[in-house]
Amino acid sequence: MSRAPSGPAGPPWRRVGLVLVVAAAVLVVVGGAVWSLARTAATVPVGADELAVPGGLVRVDRVLTAEQAMAGMAMPGMGTDADPVPEGEKRVSVDVTVLGARGDGVAVDPDAFTLEAPGAGARPPHRSVLPTTTVPAGSRLSGTLVFDVPADATTGVLGVAGGGALDVPLPAEDAHDPSHDPSHGPSHAPAPSP
Repeated sequence: MSRAPSGPAGPPWRRVGLVLVVAAAVLVVVGGAVWSLARTAATVPVGADELAVPGGLVRVDRVLTAEQAMAGMAMPGMGTDADPVPEGEKRVSVDVTVLGARGDGVAVDPDAFTLEAPGAGARPPHRSVLPTTTVPAGSRLSGTLVFDVPADATTGVLGVAGGGALDVPLPAEDAHDPSHDPSHGPSHAPAPSP
């Protein structure tokens, strides 16, 4: 007695139907994942001084010249930036806060940041006080990125790899910040006239 060769049972149209059902299921799963990611990204509100990054956002807290940043430094032991600024350039300090908003949070890498100014391409940080780490959802991390830009630049574009870009004002090299000047403030106000 001979046996029939083994193989897929049923007529060929059933096999084609099965392949089509599996392909449709894969498309539904992939489409749902894309929709979910797009919907999640839209639920994180992004303000005027913020840019969206995978897992959260980056907020620019302030931008100072290196001199302003050093004058306002309150923590001893932070060190100085004694290396010279290239001729025709100025050094700016960009204080940022990274907020983890969803999923696994935000992967932070200072080298992923760039600052582009007119007359200069996108430049990586000269120095940073921002660790390479992950900021979990619901947490935040503040740090500083220091860039060298052309001395006459008044605007720049802060970018993050895998994220967006944000216009930032750049202070003039000789900009004066009255909040750091001891001659301004209540203790140095002129005495009221009699």
